[in-house]
Amino acid sequence: MQTPTEDLYGKDLGAVAAIKEQFSKSDILKEYKAKESAIIPNNQNLIQANNLFFFCHGYFNSNSPLDSGLQLADKVLTLANIITHIKLENCRLVTLAACETGMTDFTNNSDEYIGLPSGFLLAGSTNVVGSLWTVSAVATALLMVKFYEELQSQNNVVLALQTAQRWLRDTSISGLKKWLRQSNLDEDWQNELNDYFSKEEQEQGSNIKIFASPFYWSAFCAIGKGV
Repeated sequence: MQTPTEDLYGKDLGAVAAIKEQFSKSDILKEYKAKESAIIPNNQNLIQANNLFFFCHGYFNSNSPLDSGLQLADKVLTLANIITHIKLENCRLVTLAACETGMTDFTNNSDEYIGLPSGFLLAGSTNVVGSLWTVSAVATALLMVKFYEELQSQNNVVLALQTAQRWLRDTSISGLKKWLRQSNLDEDWQNELNDYFSKEEQEQGSNIKIFASPFYWSAFCAIGKGV
C-alpha cells in the first residue's frame, strides 16, 4: 500500500519501488488504488503473501483501540477489520511505515495487548514492524530502504531493523550521498535526495549526522518471532 492519500503522494521518495526490486513477485496498490476494498474482498492474495508493506498514515485511538487503523484511499483499515477479515497464513513480515502503528493499549489489564501489531500477528504474520510516534517521512523512507537491504543479508528482522536504525543515526551527510549511488532507488529519486542532502551540507557541513536525534530513527520497533 503506497501513499494512498494526496498529502503523501511522492513522500515515500521512491522507497516502495526500491523495496519492490527485492521481490520476484509483487503487487503495489498506489495512491487512489490503495483501497481497503482492494484487499479485504481479495483475501486469497493476502493468504499467499510473504510480506506486506504499508506507507501511509496511521493512528492509535487510545479511547477505542479497535478503531485504531491505517488510512487508505477509501477508508480506514481498522484493527477490528484486520482481526475480522484478514488472514496471513504465509506472511513473514508486515511493515507499517506509518505513524503510531506500534502503540498498544497499556491501560488494558487483560493478558493480551491491543494494537495494530497484535491484529496482524493474530491474522497470522510472524513479525510486525511499527512506530511509536509521529514520524518523519524522509527519515522513514530512508530507514525502510536500508531495513530491507539488511533483510537481504540477514534473516533476523530485529537485527536488520537495529542495523538500519544505527546506520541512519550514525551516517553523515557525505555518507548518505555515497549510499544513494549504491541504493535501489531510481535515478530521479537519487537526484532529488542528493539535492536535499547537498542543501543540508551547505548549511551544516558534510560531516553532520542529520538524523542523529532519536526522533528520526528510534520510533520503529519489531514485534514477533524475529525470524
